[in-house]
Amino acid sequence: MAQQSKSKAARKTSAWFQRHSNDPHVKRAQKEGKRSRAAFKLTEILDEHGLKISKNAVVVDLGCAPGSWSVELARRVGPGGIVIGIDLLPLDGITGVTLIQGDFDSPDGQAALAEALQGRMVDLVVSDMAPEMAGDKLVDQMRMIGLNEMTLHFARQYLRPGGDILMKTFMGEGYDAFRKELGLSFKKIKNIKPAASRKTSSEFFLLGREFKAEAALSVE
Repeated sequence: MAQQSKSKAARKTSAWFQRHSNDPHVKRAQKEGKRSRAAFKLTEILDEHGLKISKNAVVVDLGCAPGSWSVELARRVGPGGIVIGIDLLPLDGITGVTLIQGDFDSPDGQAALAEALQGRMVDLVVSDMAPEMAGDKLVDQMRMIGLNEMTLHFARQYLRPGGDILMKTFMGEGYDAFRKELGLSFKKIKNIKPAASRKTSSEFFLLGREFKAEAALSVE
């Protein structure tokens, strides 16, 4: 039985690698020197869903590894803006981005983020985070919702009034309740499935527009 299980895992790994290597977005990312195919998810959302990032904006990228979103964000805010990326994993440096290795939901991570922000409020919070998959659909779903809740909590602390949030999520247990919670703090909520997301993936993105700071204070 153990041998059969190992063989099945090997076949899955091989199948994943085959899909990955043949993915047109992976090939495009390699050709254009992107850190990952995820860059195209962000650029599509920014360009096609009215999420404009002004020059000099302040953006925080939660769970930023491998850094492809931070690279794109830095290009848009320009030298007068601030892009801060934080992740548990170490990253190679990115021009125009302040990188922090740590847990954004920990006291140390919060202190490092506050120092990097230099007293400025945040215009946009983004997160392409996903949990470490356990292989149990319910467990994985609840871990995803947990990350969503931490991301929202961070946004309520640091977003300026009228700011925006963008985060990855999964459809499933806990999603409806979380979406309602998100609606307490943002005037508009949109579900987005970018073309760069694999059709077989359960991921999609929640875009919250126009942060209601006063409302957020009442629910924290």
